[in-house]
Amino acid sequence: MQTTVQASGSAPADVVWERYMNPDRWPSWAPQISGVQYGEPRLRAETSGRVEGPLCVRIDFEVLAVDEDHWTWTWKAWWQYRLLALTLTHGVASRPNGSRTWLTISGSPALVIPYAPVTKLALMNLVRD
Repeated sequence: MQTTVQASGSAPADVVWERYMNPDRWPSWAPQISGVQYGEPRLRAETSGRVEGPLCVRIDFEVLAVDEDHWTWTWKAWWQYRLLALTLTHGVASRPNGSRTWLTISGSPALVIPYAPVTKLALMNLVRD
């Protein structure tokens, strides 16, 4: 299954992009993330890390692609020894009064359906000034 969630806000697109690119900042706008373990200061393809969530849930991830020119990036997140996984593609676009961001979530409906509303809240926070 695949679905796309999006949000628009007053934060400039370059600011939103930088919030994505610095994993240490993810907990500031994504309430489902309490911490990130990542060995780089900025996202780049073919790297991996771990996201910490509520109830000590740990989700491993691999950054598959980062396109700085088009402000898009893709990663795969999994848990339970890669049995349960999502592929997530993010993008940012400039708007006259701020920015728009979107996230395309691909995976099992059992994961995509409950995760979509959580990501909507995170995206709304991401694009706020």
